[in-house]
Amino acid sequence: MLLNSFLNGYAFWLLLGFALLISEFFIPGLVAVFFGVGALAVGLLTLMGVIDSLALQLLCFGVISLVALFGLRRHCTRWLRGGVGGRAKTDLDDVGVVGSRVSVLTDFLDGTGDVQLNGAKWDAESDEPLRTGETAWVIAINGIVLRVSTSRPDRSI
Repeated sequence: MLLNSFLNGYAFWLLLGFALLISEFFIPGLVAVFFGVGALAVGLLTLMGVIDSLALQLLCFGVISLVALFGLRRHCTRWLRGGVGGRAKTDLDDVGVVGSRVSVLTDFLDGTGDVQLNGAKWDAESDEPLRTGETAWVIAINGIVLRVSTSRPDRSI
């Protein structure tokens, strides 16, 4: 009798709801929180006198929890984890290298050679034949390889 009245009361549902919400911190998976929301909703509905029988409380708990789980989990997961887009198709040149003048350190053989930019040696590629000591301009960057040319790139793009 006492157990039935406790299970039928709003205090049980509110305690269960808070316990499920707190358990999400210890066992993350973004599942328990929705069942916690369902239990809190049933506890509040029971407290307000809208629901009175245990069968109706269990039914409402199941329906509210499942609707919250399947309806909101996708949105909450995206919000909690954030969205990461794919890599840019073109290099955005975050460091401002494109358009910089470089000195050719080694002759370019088969389109590859070494250049000096800001005192550092870089691997470089070029479609043009470049010789040691010449000046070239960075027209693109691909990871740690500079693409260079004898003509200065247009920076208005």
